[in-house]
Amino acid sequence: MRFAAIADIHGNHLALEAVLADIRDQGVTDIVDLGDMASGPLDARRTMDMLMALDAVHVRGNHDRWLIDRPFEKMGGWERPAYPQLDAGHLDWLRTIPATAVYREQVFLCHATPEDDNVYWLESVAPDGAITCASLDDIERLAAGISQSLILCGPT
Repeated sequence: MRFAAIADIHGNHLALEAVLADIRDQGVTDIVDLGDMASGPLDARRTMDMLMALDAVHVRGNHDRWLIDRPFEKMGGWERPAYPQLDAGHLDWLRTIPATAVYREQVFLCHATPEDDNVYWLESVAPDGAITCASLDDIERLAAGISQSLILCGPT
């Protein structure tokens, strides 16, 4: 099985174009997208148009969710520049994206953890912002119940 994984594009259509070109040059046809597609100060509309046209398996990230689950006034600094660039079709499409997915019955996909799109799986973040590797026990606990032998997550 050969496929490409992309994640945390955050509205950077130029980087997405370059990565997709490289994926094509490598002869890879299957793509999985681990979320956080549009939010950020770059070109959310163009990025979303590209992703919506892409034949890929997508999962929703926390920044994707924040674009659709709160009013503009409550959005964070990453969502506020992106939201006005998006139309109802973009937002409706984001609403259809699941939080988790399984690719070809063999690969479990999520943005952060299976239960929470805002919690790092492989790292621990201390109250002061310091990031350390998560313990193996914590990593395995979060994987309980996943039968696939390969798990892909972002934003790690």
